[in-house]
Amino acid sequence: MQEREQQTGIEARRDPRVDLDGEVTIQFDAGAIAGSGQNISVQGVFFTAEAALPVTVRIKGRGVVAGRLVRLESMGDGRIGIAVRFDEAKPELMA
Repeated sequence: MQEREQQTGIEARRDPRVDLDGEVTIQFDAGAIAGSGQNISVQGVFFTAEAALPVTVRIKGRGVVAGRLVRLESMGDGRIGIAVRFDEAKPELMA
């Protein structure tokens, strides 16, 4: 019997990705968010919160979509990566 390797990262994604070359704008609809402090330094604080962060995303040439902010990631050089999960699947955006 062969064991299947557990997929992680990109290989574990449920849906395929396609390149997107265009402007995306995100509007944050959330108010205050409170959570549990994890650590603090002279330069910042890290905390966790059980919160849905509602957002509205405008994708140039494709429309406006409601969703939830699911990840922020430092990309270096002062840039961040932002991941949003749409409230409903939008296959028409893939065209």
